[in-house]
Amino acid sequence: MTRPKLAVWKFASCDGCQLTLLDCEDELLAIAEVLDIARFLEATSSIKDGPYDISLVEGSITTAHDAERIRSIRDQSQTLITIGACATAGGIQALRNFAGTQWSTRKYMNMTPLFADQTQGAVVA
Repeated sequence: MTRPKLAVWKFASCDGCQLTLLDCEDELLAIAEVLDIARFLEATSSIKDGPYDISLVEGSITTAHDAERIRSIRDQSQTLITIGACATAGGIQALRNFAGTQWSTRKYMNMTPLFADQTQGAVVA
């Protein structure tokens, strides 16, 4: 019997959701026994082409290219599940859709850099 194919996809994000999946080590091993993990680049460079039975999507759709990609993923996936705030509600990246970019250019164009790592008085061995 053929195992259902699982794919995990990344868009604009910090990779936190995929790392959380990887942290579920024992559970992930159990899942790997019943599902064919066909695509999960955070875990392996091995990729099997679709179609996929289940696709997990992490990250925000932030560009026209991303929109094309997610449509293609949807077309080749029987079930598509979003994981995390970025994929589900746009995450922090989605805020730019409400304000454009002029505000950030005006506010941060002439900013003086702030460095948290002050080296004055540091002892160098």
